[in-house]
Parts: sequence; C-alpha cells; structure tokens
Amino acid sequence: MQKSNKQVKTPEFKKNRLSNSIVIGGMIAFGKSTLAQALHETYKPSNVVYEMNDDDQLMNLLLAKMYERENNVLFGSLFQLYFVLNRFSNYKNNCNQKDLTIFDRSIFEDWLFAHANIDKPSVFSYYDGLWQGICKELVYEHGVPKLYIILDGDWELFKERIYKRNRAVEIENFDKNETYFKRLLELYTSYMTNVCKDFGINYLVLDARQPVEVSVATVQKKLQELADEQAK
Repeated sequence: MQKSNKQVKTPEFKKNRLSNSIVIGGMIAFGKSTLAQALHETYKPSNVVYEMNDDDQLMNLLLAKMYERENNVLFGSLFQLYFVLNRFSNYKNNCNQKDLTIFDRSIFEDWLFAHANIDKPSVFSYYDGLWQGICKELVYEHGVPKLYIILDGDWELFKERIYKRNRAVEIENFDKNETYFKRLLELYTSYMTNVCKDFGINYLVLDARQPVEVSVATVQKKLQELADEQAK
C-alpha cells in the first residue's frame, strides 16, 4: 500500500494572534471529552465543541465505513475530507465567542489521521493542499488557540480505554484497525508538538493516565502563566 513520503517538519515556535479558545487533543480514547467537560465546569461561563455528534448521521456512517475497511480508497478519503471541512466550520464559528470555547480535538490533528487513512497519493496530495490552506486561514483570520493540550499515553492505556468505553464500531473492527491505531499512537505526540511549533500555538503535554483533577489544575496553572506573560 503506497503512502506519501511527506515528512513532518520540526520548526521553531513563532507567536501568532490568539483566539478565545483552547483545544484538547491526543490519541483516540485518551479522555479528551472527559477533560473537556471538567474544564467546562471549571471555567464558567464557557462552551464545549465535542468531536463526535450522535445526531450527525453522515459523520457516523462514514466513521463506521472507514473502520470496516471494505473500500478504504472511497470511505477513508470521504471520511477525512468530511472531517476537515466540518472542523473548519466548527473552529471558525466558535473560536472567538465572548466566552471561552473548549474544543474536543481540532483541525490541526486531522493531517495525521488523513496520512494514515488515505491510501491514494493523488487524493492525499489534494487533501494536504486543502488542509494547509484551511489551517493558514484559521491562523491568520481567526487566531490560534490559547493553549493546545496534548494527552499522551501508551498502547496498554489505549487498549484499556477503548475496550472500557465499548463503542461497537471500534470493538467490532479492532483487529482490522490495529496497525492503524499503532501507527497513530507512535506518531501522535511528536506530530502534534511539531504542528504547534509550526503554527505558533502554545501547548502542554499531559499524561493521559493521571486523574482529571490533576490535569485541570495543571491546565489552570499554564493558562495563568500565559495570561501573565501576555499582560507584560
């Protein structure tokens, strides 16, 4: 199966304008939604934009078809294109509300999923150009998140969490996607730290195993440090 040879850059950090938002990213099942809800309860008033929407029938159909891997050229590509456009709209429309918005994952992570999901080089090349253009528009027109929280963990934690939450589409298709999951996990944290540097986003890497209360306290401290620095 042919893959793109595109390499992830390791650029220097650069400052950009800030939006009124933070993002929680990280590997599937590492507790992004749980932390988002805890931060939402800590920062009042605030808004949360979750990654998954049970009412979005198209999203759930494409997710299921992608995991089934019966026609990955079609459904893997459609899934990634749908997500990148959907996340673009979500970020653009919510990142500068009066109250803080907390995003459960964002468009900045989508490239890695697409790189693992889109098998056809010509389709990935199109996706890559689309993703780059959208991200640049978000950065320069709407601003980057105040903080990108990256949840980090290992394979044992991933398997434990994915079976604990027991989503049928993930469990029933686990064996078909084990290589995909391992590839994402291997690259996730280093990829995200490089993306944050590339787009000038302040980031914080947290151990996904630690209690959510500890993560919330660490995020609060980091946001206060960034606010103090901004005020100078």
